[in-house]
Amino acid sequence: MLERFKETKKFLLNFTNELDKSKNIDRTILENSSLNQEIDRLEKGNFKIALVAPFSAGKSTFINSVIGKDLLSMDIRAETSVITKISYSDQIKVEVTYFEKNKVEMFDTDDFGSPLTYTTCKEILKKITTVRDETNEEKIKEVVVYCPLDICRDNVEIIDTPGLFSRHEKHEAITNNIIPQVNAVIFMIDPDSVGEEHFTEKIRKYVNSAKTSSLEEDGRHIFFVINKIDVFDPEDITKARHELRQVLSGIIMKPNIHEVSAYFGMKGKQLHTKDIDITEVQKDRKIKIPDPLDPEYTIAGRQITEENATDIIAFSKINELEKSLGEYLQSKNQYLITDVMSSIRTVLSGTINKMKFEIREVEKMITEDKTAYIKKIEALQEEIELLKEETLFNVKTIISKKIVGGTSGRGLDDEIYDEVGGNLVDVGKDIDREIFKKWSKAKKGITRDSGEDVVKEVILDAEEFLVLKIKELVRTSFIFVKKEISSLISDIQEQLDIVTEKLEEAELKNLGIKMDTISNMNVDNLVGSTINKIEREFSDIIVGIAKDCQEKVQGAYNSSIYDVKKEGFVNWFKGLFGYEEYEERFDLYRFKRELDQIIDDLTAVMQDKVLESQVEIAKPIFDMSQKIVEDIKTESSNIIINVIKVKENVLKELKKEMYKNEDEKLTSISQKKQKISNMKVISQRFEEKALQFSKEAFESELHEQSPVYQ
Repeated sequence: MLERFKETKKFLLNFTNELDKSKNIDRTILENSSLNQEIDRLEKGNFKIALVAPFSAGKSTFINSVIGKDLLSMDIRAETSVITKISYSDQIKVEVTYFEKNKVEMFDTDDFGSPLTYTTCKEILKKITTVRDETNEEKIKEVVVYCPLDICRDNVEIIDTPGLFSRHEKHEAITNNIIPQVNAVIFMIDPDSVGEEHFTEKIRKYVNSAKTSSLEEDGRHIFFVINKIDVFDPEDITKARHELRQVLSGIIMKPNIHEVSAYFGMKGKQLHTKDIDITEVQKDRKIKIPDPLDPEYTIAGRQITEENATDIIAFSKINELEKSLGEYLQSKNQYLITDVMSSIRTVLSGTINKMKFEIREVEKMITEDKTAYIKKIEALQEEIELLKEETLFNVKTIISKKIVGGTSGRGLDDEIYDEVGGNLVDVGKDIDREIFKKWSKAKKGITRDSGEDVVKEVILDAEEFLVLKIKELVRTSFIFVKKEISSLISDIQEQLDIVTEKLEEAELKNLGIKMDTISNMNVDNLVGSTINKIEREFSDIIVGIAKDCQEKVQGAYNSSIYDVKKEGFVNWFKGLFGYEEYEERFDLYRFKRELDQIIDDLTAVMQDKVLESQVEIAKPIFDMSQKIVEDIKTESSNIIINVIKVKENVLKELKKEMYKNEDEKLTSISQKKQKISNMKVISQRFEEKALQFSKEAFESELHEQSPVYQ
């Protein structure tokens, strides 16, 4: 799935290791670069994929198809009841985390003490992840399955969520909480469900929730999979695709829709890896594929051979989905690759340029007065130190103004507070309209017996709508923060550009020549990691804020309704307005009118509660922003200090050269020239490989933009 990313990552790790051991590389430049930190980020970079699907859509079969193993139970009765994560490990094992005291239990052997196999692992999962034992979801927080799966190498994690539209209400809450914390979401669709009114309403709600749970533009992180192309006619699949596009209209402009056969994908991969015997496939009456020699005909049974494994996989179209998913995940983490490449280039060019500069200066030393030259170096050292302190102060001031505010006194906290407050007013109006719309429609068919249920349903629908609106608000606020922080990074870069010019002027004034680019004062490499931090923080904060808001509204509803309720609905209703006596005659008009008042009161309470949330929503966003800005300050300061260290080291080395005799200086020049020649070879090899990766990435981008992909 991530072949190109894995290959590039492997090359960069090996190349960095080679640089670290090379005698030609300048140690000062290498050690004062950000390469080690970026390599660490590259190694730790993770990819989380969540699968969301209605019960019985073939979710477990699909995951088995992706991983190529019969691991999760495909028994229709064994519905997933807890979050199950699949991660990489050399050894098969199952880690269970319980709610009580976060207790962790590890299973790595079967009942007989033997190491787990995929078969025995599957038996363990059946016991602890399905609703057959209804106490599982009450006790178990999550299950992590560790397996030696190629697809999960390089920190890829696949998350199996409890089924949507389930009879188990908690499942949907679990699923909605996990979605904001993943890189990509796969919605799995059963072809005969798309046109159903219930499905349409629900899937729009879930997709909207998934879209607002990410800072990604236009839902690029969401993938849709129409399953069971082996079961349904092509016309049915085409119809399902068309209907799905209609369902998603107005939510996602260009939905990424794939049609697969999860079952064929799983069986084909198992046959390819020889996990199953060919006779098992031949006996499987479900397996029929187009004849590779004449696609107008199908082959099945004994006509299928081991060589047809790739044909079965091709028919499943699972590889097309994996490629699309892999390309998206690679693009999301491309900054990890780009940052490492940028730092490697800086180290390579810096080493070459430093030696070139030193050669020129050593050649000058042979004829120049030693005392006078040392004075020039010392004068330059003093200016460099002063520029360092001045720049650190200026960067600190720029950041302080962004957080605390300038002469106007308006800082980032004020801007975030106003951004949230302004949007909350709109949310309040939206809530008013939504409740009015729902209530106007619902009260037409109200009866004496259905009144309580109708009111409750309207409020619960409004509550779901409110949570969605709050998530949209938080998302908008985070996009605002991203722009503000990007602007801050640009301001810091401007300051670093100024000091770069001043350093060059000081070098020209004192040495009569400016140093070649030995190390760069730029914060480009901060951009990707900073945005990634913002996205991670967004996923954590949005779950908490949405949950808190939901609880507040539920509390308002409870206090307005249930706290004053007495035995029997009519008495409960009359008690709200002080009518304690029982009326034998039922006045439907008056009943609806008084329910209107209840809805109006509840709408007002909900709006008040929303507006009261301004500080509680804004504060975690500001705290997050402040923490990230502090990180930027630290990393910017390190960039400045490291560049100055490299320049000071150059001057220190030149001082040493001054005390050598002429022969030693000539030998030093010869050695540096040889190192430059060696470094150019290394640099050329790196650029050739980088060009190859760049070309592959460009071709991949063209593929993503093609009509077929869309």
